[in-house]
Amino acid sequence: MARFAARVSVILAAAFAPAASAEAFLKAQPRVTKEEIKQALLELSNSEQIVSFEDELRPMFNTLPKNERGNLEPSAGRYALHRYFVHKHGWYVKGLDPQGAGLGNSSSTEVLSDVAPTYILQLLEQQVHGRGLELRELAAVAATLSNLIFQEGFGGLWEVYRKLEFPLGGSVSEAQFDVAIRAYFSELVCGQFAEFERKTDFPTLQKRARYFYPEYDDIMMWAKDLRQARNFAEQSSRNPFAGSQMVTWDRAAEHLRELMHNFGSLTKDECRGLKEELLEMEVLGTGRVLLSDFYSNHKLQMHESVSYLRNLGSLEEEHGRSPRIIMPNYVASASRCTPFSSYFSICCRDECEGILGKLEGIIGTPTSTATRIAEVVSGLSSDSKEAPLEVSPQLLGRLEEIARHHNGQVPLHGRLFMQWMHHAFPVECPYPHVAGTTNPMSQDEWLAVHEDIDNVDAVTSEKEQFIQAERLDLNATSVDLPWTTVEELVAVDKPAQKSRFGQIVVRWAMVVVALVSFALPLVRATRALVGGEADKSEHLV
Repeated sequence: MARFAARVSVILAAAFAPAASAEAFLKAQPRVTKEEIKQALLELSNSEQIVSFEDELRPMFNTLPKNERGNLEPSAGRYALHRYFVHKHGWYVKGLDPQGAGLGNSSSTEVLSDVAPTYILQLLEQQVHGRGLELRELAAVAATLSNLIFQEGFGGLWEVYRKLEFPLGGSVSEAQFDVAIRAYFSELVCGQFAEFERKTDFPTLQKRARYFYPEYDDIMMWAKDLRQARNFAEQSSRNPFAGSQMVTWDRAAEHLRELMHNFGSLTKDECRGLKEELLEMEVLGTGRVLLSDFYSNHKLQMHESVSYLRNLGSLEEEHGRSPRIIMPNYVASASRCTPFSSYFSICCRDECEGILGKLEGIIGTPTSTATRIAEVVSGLSSDSKEAPLEVSPQLLGRLEEIARHHNGQVPLHGRLFMQWMHHAFPVECPYPHVAGTTNPMSQDEWLAVHEDIDNVDAVTSEKEQFIQAERLDLNATSVDLPWTTVEELVAVDKPAQKSRFGQIVVRWAMVVVALVSFALPLVRATRALVGGEADKSEHLV
């Protein structure tokens, strides 16, 4: 899919550069009415359809920081939803990024689809009167977003049927449905540059899609195989008297839903191939590749410019050291993403998500001690490391440093811990930059902003400059990875704060009790002594 993103960006920018202005790019984004969102959220909040979402979200919900009521703040809810969709479908849903998205003109009756997630969260937060999100409400948001995404997909397929003059809402043959899926995907590939208004436009549209995306026919074969596998699995439960060669609208919708659910799996091989190519150039287990080696490797399909790599947060530039590509940041970057709808893109998955998910499942709480975390991590495996792992004294020291920063507990959902995870798993876990220091853009977004260029690749002179430069500090190891003592929490765990306050109160109470128990005998002895002196005085008198 990265090949798709790269090739389409280059070809479209070259062919349609005058039209690809930032204004046109923004105007092309679809909208959804606020009333539609409110109605969908209301219906799903009171529906049993969200039970499966609750079950899937529960393990992560239990480990996220809560407010005083045991609920999630909106920032934690956005973080949870982002991770949920990435892990389940490989969807990077717009508006669920760590910083979130603004709503723009809040008086408008419409919402851009890329800020719909933020609007839904804010709408729900207003309904719960600031008490935070319970698990059921978080599940309702996830279900609402899923429905909005699928409804957009169904609407697109309906439009394809209309343009191809197929019966709207009716049955079509398998061959016709194959044409419909091809037209649907071709429009997706060509985007705003697709010219498809009637069925006679389809041959030209498909030809352009093949030109933009050489793997087009492979994807269409995969989609057909996916549909046939589903048909075979369900044939025993289907009506034997129904026409076996006909695809009803309901089945068409089911096929499209399955296609959208599974499309993220197509990136796995390509993403793994990219990772393996980078591993061949890695600097001594650091999860980093010298920029000079990156630009020298002709097997790589892309050599992005320094400015674009820097914007992605994939480039490490330290004084006295040659520039280096941070592997996990690069592989999972926006550069490798392909827009699949106005709501989400398909990207290479963040491999750290799987490791973090296992850790959360074992720990089961928002915070834990450094010793306990080190113990659990030592038993985790990754793609590049096999358990049992050795948690070095330096790594343990870093973990204890984080704990001291938080009164003896390490928050699992903060920047410092994710930085520690990067040190522990430098090939899988991205380096977490301090908020505001990077502003990652997809290739299309970058080209829309920089109208003077037609692709994100470095020019030959730029590549030669770094290839010929002196290589500095080639003996770096994982011990030398950068460490910034800046904390940024997803949210503050209020119950944990109250618990620590309670512990402090208990400790002080015990001190007071000890002092009282020590002082009481002294008071009694003093009183006895004073009383004895008084008796003696009376007797002498």
